[in-house]
Amino acid sequence: MKQNTTTTGSTAKARREQAAYQRYVARQLGPQQVGGIYRSGYWDDVYEVLAIRTGSPWQITVRALGETRIRTHCTGWDERRDEVVAEPGDAALTVWADNALTRLASTGALLEQRHALDEAAHPATVAAFHQLARTAQIA
Repeated sequence: MKQNTTTTGSTAKARREQAAYQRYVARQLGPQQVGGIYRSGYWDDVYEVLAIRTGSPWQITVRALGETRIRTHCTGWDERRDEVVAEPGDAALTVWADNALTRLASTGALLEQRHALDEAAHPATVAAFHQLARTAQIA
């Protein structure tokens, strides 16, 4: 029985193209991961990665530390100019918190971040205020 080589050939070609595209996206993303913090040589700012879309076209969604504006773009990683500030996890949280606490609170985003950090640092005080608000029927 004769095998249909046209279908098999086109399937193999599609797999090769998909694998090539995945390698291309991996090169464009470099070390960036969701939750990591990086310094952009192009934008000259420090940002956190919020989302990565590896489909076609690939996209990365970022927010500069201390800002509320979210950008989605497909600017590739430049090993000569870009740098890893902190990988996802505790190190990234520390960088984010240090940035929020050391910059002038000139934007609403920084004020909100400082408020969240203050609540996290003083859970007993926050719980007491919540209890006081319930007791005084302040909601």
